[in-house]
Amino acid sequence: MNLKKSLISFMINNAFYLWVILLFGIVTAFFDLRVAAFELIIFLGLAVFYIVTLVFRKREVMRYLSKLTTTIDSAHKDSLFNFPLPVVILSENGTITWYNEFFASLADIDFAKSDAFDKKINSIIPDFDFDSLYKEDDSSVSYYFKLGEKYYHVFGNITHIEDSDESCIVLYWDDRSDDELLKIKYDEEKFISAVMVIDNYDDIIQDTPSADRPMLIATFDEALTSLAAEVNGILKKLEKDRYFFYFDNKALRHFIDTKFEFLKDFRDIRIGNKFPLTLSIGIGCDGGSMAQNDAFSYVALDMALGRGGDQVVIKDKEKYSFFGGKSKEVEKRTRVKARIVSYALKELIEDAENVIIMGHRNADVDVMGSALGLFRACTALGKEVKLLMQSYNQSVKNLIDLLDDEYDDFIINEAYASEILTKKTLIIVADTHMKSLLEAPQLLECTSRIVVIDHHRRSADFIDNAVLTYHEPYASSASELITEMLQYMDSSIMLKRIEADALYAGIYLDTKNFSFKTGVRTFEAAAYLKKLGIDTVYIKKLFQVDMNTVAKKWRIIENAHFYKNNIVFAACEKSAEDMQTIVAQAADELLNVKGVTCSFVICQLGADVTISARSFGEINVQVILEKLSGGGHMTMAGAYIKNASVADVESQLKNLIDEYLKNK
Repeated sequence: MNLKKSLISFMINNAFYLWVILLFGIVTAFFDLRVAAFELIIFLGLAVFYIVTLVFRKREVMRYLSKLTTTIDSAHKDSLFNFPLPVVILSENGTITWYNEFFASLADIDFAKSDAFDKKINSIIPDFDFDSLYKEDDSSVSYYFKLGEKYYHVFGNITHIEDSDESCIVLYWDDRSDDELLKIKYDEEKFISAVMVIDNYDDIIQDTPSADRPMLIATFDEALTSLAAEVNGILKKLEKDRYFFYFDNKALRHFIDTKFEFLKDFRDIRIGNKFPLTLSIGIGCDGGSMAQNDAFSYVALDMALGRGGDQVVIKDKEKYSFFGGKSKEVEKRTRVKARIVSYALKELIEDAENVIIMGHRNADVDVMGSALGLFRACTALGKEVKLLMQSYNQSVKNLIDLLDDEYDDFIINEAYASEILTKKTLIIVADTHMKSLLEAPQLLECTSRIVVIDHHRRSADFIDNAVLTYHEPYASSASELITEMLQYMDSSIMLKRIEADALYAGIYLDTKNFSFKTGVRTFEAAAYLKKLGIDTVYIKKLFQVDMNTVAKKWRIIENAHFYKNNIVFAACEKSAEDMQTIVAQAADELLNVKGVTCSFVICQLGADVTISARSFGEINVQVILEKLSGGGHMTMAGAYIKNASVADVESQLKNLIDEYLKNK
C-alpha cells in the first residue's frame, strides 16, 4: 500500500503520465493519425490542467507559509508579553530594551510608566553582575542571583540581530527561593562534632587553693553550659577535663565569624587560680557521616594540642583551619609521658633490624645533638644506627669535625639509606614533623616503623603514619626531649662527652642562649648534661663564625626598615653557602634593637626565597608564616617559598601581618 502511494505521488509530482501519453501519441502516429491527434489533444489538455494546478498549489503553499509565519511571530510575541516568569531583554551593553510586567514587579519599578527603558540593568538592580553574563564564545546564559530575600536562576540566550553586528540578551528569571532556602536550612542543620580539653588541668587545679577549686570548676562548667545553650547545642562532660560538644553548622559559622571569642572569656575566669584555664577544641565537620565528623574532631584535637593548646582546630575532608593559639605553650611538669615514650621507643629499637635517624633539610645543631643522643641509645641496645644528613650548616660542620673514629660511618646519604632500608628498619624523625622538610620523605613509604620526636607547633603537613609520636610544643628543643628520654630508657646508656655537648648545644641553639622557650624541665635537662662534664665555654665557641659571615649579617641588619612601628623587615640576596644560618642570626640580632618586637628577614636563594622570623611573643610569627606554608613556634618561625622574589614575598608578608593585626 505504501509502495503504491509512493509511486502515485512520484507520478503526480513529476507529471510522468503526461510523458507516457505523449510517447503513445508519437508511436500511434505511425499507424493512425486520427487516433494520434486525439491522444495529442488529451496530452495538451492534461498539460494545461497540470500547469494550472501546479500554479494554484504553489500559491496556496505560499499563502499557508505566510500565515504560519505570522502566527508564529504573533505567538512568540504573545509568549513574551504573557510569559509567566519575569523576562527582560538587554542590549549587548546592558541597556534594557524591553521587559514584561513580572520583571517590573521583581525590580520594584512602575510598569505603566515604562521608566526603566534605555537604562542600564545595573542602575535598576545594582548588585546584578552583567559582565559575567555576556560571553561572546557562549550563546547561553545561566546565573544564580539573590535579590533581597529571593533567590533566582537567571537563564536565557544571546541572540544576534539579522543584518546587524549587534546582539541582545533575553533573560528569564526563575524564582528558586523555596529550593535555596531548603538547601540553606539543610546546610545550617548539619551535624558538627567537637571535643574540648582543658589544657594542663591537673597543674592548674594543684596551684589553686583547695577552698576555691570547687567554685573554679563549677564556674568553668557553667560557662561551657551557657555557651552550649546559646547555640542549642549538646554538652556532655566525659572526664574531669574533657567534654563532648555537639551543635549545628549554623552555630559553627557564628563561632567562625566571631573568631571563637569565647576562648578569651574562659581565660579571664579567675577564682584563686594562678594560671588561666584554657581550652583546646577539635571540631569535625563536612564528613560523610556523623561517625566521620566524630573521628575528624579527635584528629583536630590532636592538632590543637600539638600546636600548644588554647586554640580551635577545624578539620573537614580537605583541610585544617586554625583559630586562637595566641597563648604561650604551658609546660607540663610531670614526666610520666617522657617515661612511657622512652619505654616504647626502647622496645621499638630492640625489635628493629636497624635504625635510620633523619632530620630536616639544612640540619642544625639540634638535629645533630638529637642524632648523637639516639646514636648512643641504639648502640647501647646493640642496634646498628645511621644518620641520614646531606645538608647542614657551619655549626654542625664544626661539631662533625670533633667526632672520633667511632662515628666514621654514622652519617650517610639518601642512596646508601635506600640500600640498607628494609621493612624492619626503624626510622626516627627528629626535630621536625613535616614531610616536606625531610631530607628524604619518600623513605617513609618503605616502612611502617616510624617514630617522630619534635617540639615545633604542629602544622597540617605532619607525618600521620608514625607508630610512636612524641610531640611536645612546650619543649625548647628536640635535644631536650631526647635528654629526658635517655634518663629513663636504660641504665646502660652512658653518654660520651661529645654527645652530651651536642645535646646541650641543641638546647642552647633553640633557646637562644636560654632566653626563649625555657621552662623548668629545660634547665633540668641542661643540669643533667652539665653533670656529665660539658664545657659551656667550649659550646659557645662551637657557634663562632668567621669575620666574613659577621659582615654579611650586619649588612642585612644595616638594610632593615621598620613596618607598623614595632615590626622590622630586612632583605638580602644570597652571597654565601650558609646564608640560611646568617638569615636566622640576623633575625635574632634585630630583636636586640630597641622598640622592635618582631623581625622578618627575607633572602633570595636562586629562584626561591627563605624567611626567618623572630618575636618576643606579642605577635605569633608561626601563625603568620603558616599562610606561606611555613611553621615553627610563636617566637621563632621560618618559611621557604619556591619560584618567588623578595619583593613579592615581602608584599604578601605585609598583607598577612595586616590581616593578623586586624583580627588580633
